[in-house]
Amino acid sequence: MVIPPETHLSETSLPPPHPESDISSDNPFSPLRNDIFPCTACGEVFQKPHFLEQHQATKHAVSPLLDGDSGKNIVRIIFKTGWTDKVRNPEIHRIFKIHNSTKILARFEEYRELVKAKAARNGAVVGRRDERCIADGNELLRFYCSTFMCDLGLNGSSGICSQQYCSVCGIIKSGFSPKMDGISTLSTSWRAHMAVPEDVEEEFKFMNVKRAMLVCRVVAGRVGSEGDETNKEDGGFDSVIGRGGGNMAHHTKVDEEELLVFNPKAVLPCFVIVYTV
Repeated sequence: MVIPPETHLSETSLPPPHPESDISSDNPFSPLRNDIFPCTACGEVFQKPHFLEQHQATKHAVSPLLDGDSGKNIVRIIFKTGWTDKVRNPEIHRIFKIHNSTKILARFEEYRELVKAKAARNGAVVGRRDERCIADGNELLRFYCSTFMCDLGLNGSSGICSQQYCSVCGIIKSGFSPKMDGISTLSTSWRAHMAVPEDVEEEFKFMNVKRAMLVCRVVAGRVGSEGDETNKEDGGFDSVIGRGGGNMAHHTKVDEEELLVFNPKAVLPCFVIVYTV
């Protein structure tokens, strides 16, 4: 119920206190109604908001896209379009939407605003406006292939595991690691697939290693090329074209296969595809 601003609550409008009640703010062991935080997905109740966030980040991290869902068809088409190998076709087993935590989402949005602001400042100073960067941070849809070791999404499960070497679950839970020397994102699923050693499943079969494809939103920002003396500290570029790229300095249109993004906050995984070849 919305109270109009001209309406004032006076003490007389409030119900009289009940001294016989032992539920009060002075008693830390008595849970007040506004001190509980229920999970909207499963109904489990938590006493602290960060406990609820941890619960949702692990137990409800993904949700399956079902057959007939228009979103599933779109993701499937995006994934298959880049597959140029006519001999071996990927078989999609499961597609999931990733429910990023509020923390990861906030990091992504804040980074995009920084890139937009920097592009606007640069345009004002040097007179060259990077319109895409100013508009949306030069956001692109890119692919990232990695491995996982658990039963991710099997039988409709929405949780992720906490195994140390389960890369996909680690990325979904915490985002990309700042320890990485840039994040290599690819323009097609086929190129992303090829970026992971072909025999990784066979070599680590004893560890139940499988691969999955992450479909990501990427804030590319101002893009340099390997020919430039570009590094993540110089502040001039936010990402760089990798192998096979042309001279892309000072341009924002990216068609090249590999884009190395300097800041892990710039990559937001949105869907995960479990597949085999």
